[in-house]
Formats: sequence, structure tokens, C-alpha cells
Amino acid sequence: MPLTQQRLDELLEAEITILALQESQPMTLQNILDNTDDAVDMARLLHTELPVRYAQRIKMLEGLPEWQNKAPITHVRQMYITSFKELRMADPLQAVAFEQQLRSIKKRHSHTNLLVGGFKQYAQMEELGEMQINEWLDRFFALRVSANMLISHYLELAAKGTGNLTSLDGGGGLNFYKDDNPYQSSVSAMCDPYKIARHAAHVIEKLCTAWYGCSPEIHVSHAGIRAPFPFVPRYLFYILSELLKNAVRATVETHRGENGDCSTSKSSGEMVPIQVLVSSSPEMCSIRISDEGGGIPVDALDHIWSYLYTTATPVELPMSRASVDAPTDLRRLEMSALPSLHSHSLADGDEEQSMLMRSPLAGLGCGLPLSRLYARYLGGDVRLHTLPRFGTDVFVYLNRLDSLAEHLPAL
Repeated sequence: MPLTQQRLDELLEAEITILALQESQPMTLQNILDNTDDAVDMARLLHTELPVRYAQRIKMLEGLPEWQNKAPITHVRQMYITSFKELRMADPLQAVAFEQQLRSIKKRHSHTNLLVGGFKQYAQMEELGEMQINEWLDRFFALRVSANMLISHYLELAAKGTGNLTSLDGGGGLNFYKDDNPYQSSVSAMCDPYKIARHAAHVIEKLCTAWYGCSPEIHVSHAGIRAPFPFVPRYLFYILSELLKNAVRATVETHRGENGDCSTSKSSGEMVPIQVLVSSSPEMCSIRISDEGGGIPVDALDHIWSYLYTTATPVELPMSRASVDAPTDLRRLEMSALPSLHSHSLADGDEEQSMLMRSPLAGLGCGLPLSRLYARYLGGDVRLHTLPRFGTDVFVYLNRLDSLAEHLPAL
């Protein structure tokens, strides 16, 4: 019997409530890697699992107080409803169409604007407390990370199947790294924490120099067993780059003053270097980042894991998925250093490009809580120890247990 579009929409929206009550299927990194040679099975998994995870997020948004009056919340909710309906109508066995559908969904979700800004409204109006907001965002982002990882892995399979290796990250940009890509957002069986730490250090030094005109050196060393293990390179790169951004900013501002003016001070090489130590064992990889950037004030310690808190001047820019999922703007910074491949630079006077390259250093307020979320999502952790007026040590712990299931928070 033919259905009108209105009736079809009503039936699909009724399914949201039904599927939201189902439990998500916890995935392990090994589960995902086992599907590497079978794109059909992976497509079927996504077609079944993604609508459940999207329905859960829609119901989370609808459970917020007065959500209808918050434009950022209604915008994000409608985005998920649109993607849910498209997935329910898609045919996973139509490989080309299904791949295009997922790319379209991933692109749509890259414009999740102002979600954190919407919660700042809740905080300002005292409709939700800081702890409630942080717990809600942890659950929401954990579900989003899991969906993004599954989509990215399928798109990598599709790219390998067609030989289109330039789009393994789903971004459609140039792939400078090929077999060793720190921006890869799908599971890699050979993720090398030491290589990613060195790459993150290189990029953050350049980013800090672009912001302040100088940067402390970042020294990366290794101890113990150096053996790659299954992980998502993009998530590890995000964790390390966010922690290093905090370290370089604290170091520069402690040694140069709040404005970090390097023009009238000593050279960058005379600042105390930041030390990164990667230490591995057969069971775990641990990474310590140590700085002498003055430490964290005692009165700020209770707030450092909050999505609403930043010690820097807040950046008044729309909060996009690019801002919270991984520092893709750092790739733009790298590309700007390759004149033959990319013509933009800070000297070009391109205000938008300048803001993109400068904004990730600080002020978004999501770096620490999201870094910990990514680590805990796959069974690890991020812990912080600080000596006020001296410096801070941050420890990243990553399990090597391939069979460890993703940490899906209870709804």
C-alpha cells in the first residue's frame, strides 16, 4: 500500500522510541578488525546498530528540560532525526549508495554547531548543574564517538575496495600519511603511540609558534617495549595534542606573561622543555607529559574536567564536530607549511584561515574532559597531578587488551 511522505515520517519517528529502548551492541577493537575483509557484514552491522545509537541520542536530547526553547538543542535533534530516517530507508547491500549515504551523514554531523554552547545557556539560567551537564555530555559524546568510529572503519573498507586511498579519513582531503596516518579515525591494528606522540609534539610546537611567536621544545622519549597495538590513531592524536596544547600554553604564559609576548623576551630554546615519555609493557601503554608551566591553582582543580571550564580566554566560535572529535585544524596548519600543496598562510591576511589555525590552542573548554572520555571509552584513563606554582604531570593509560569492549555509558 503506498504511503504518503507524512505517514512515512510518522512511522519512522515512532521507530525512534522503539529502537531507543534497545541496548547498543558493545564493540571491541578486535570485533571491528575481524570485519576488515567483509564489507557486507560491516554494512549490515552499521545498518542495524547506528539507528539504535542515533535513537538513543535523540531521546537524550528530548529528555533535557525546555529543550524546545534551545535552538542549539533543537538543531542537533533534527540532524539526528534526519540521519535516523535515512539509515532506516537505506539498503546496506547497495554498496555504492550506502557508502555515499554514510559519507553524507558524516558530513552532516560535522556541523553539530553550538551543542556545548547550548549547555552554557542551561548553566547560566541555572536549569542544570555543572555535574549534571558534564555527565550528560560524557554519555552523549561517548555514543557519538562509537558511531563515528564504526562509520570511519566502513568507509576505509570501501576506500580500499575502490583503491581511493586519499579518502580513508572520510574528509576528502590530501592523505600525506598513507599507511601511517595519525588522523585515521578507524581502527588501526598497528597504532604506534611513540610515532603519534612525536607527530603531535611537532604539530603543537608549530601551532604554539603560530599563536605566540615562540614555543617551548617538546622532547619525546620511549622506555620499555615498543610494539604497536590495535587502537584508533585519531583518538590518541587528539588526546596527546590536547594535553600538549595545555602544557605549551602554560609554559609560555608562565615564562612570558599572560600575553605570551616573545618579541621582548628570551628565545624559545631557553624555556623549560616539555617532556613526553612513552612507556610500554605487554599489557599497557602509558604516556607521561610533564611541564613546568606553573601548575594548576587549587581552586580550579574541581573544575578542570568540566566541559564548561577553561583557564584561557573562551573562544567565541561555533562548537563543531571538528572542534570536539579531533583537531583537524592542525592538519590545515601542516598543509600551510607545504607551499607546493597549499597556498594559504597566516601572512595571506585570510582572517578565517587565521582563526582556524589559532583557535584550537585554547579556549574551547573541551580538551581535558574529551581526552579522558576517549581514553576511558576504550578502557584506559587520563589522570593529572599538579604542583601549584611549579608544573603539571598528566598520565595517559591505554590498555593493550584487544578484547576489551568499548565503554558505553548507561542511559
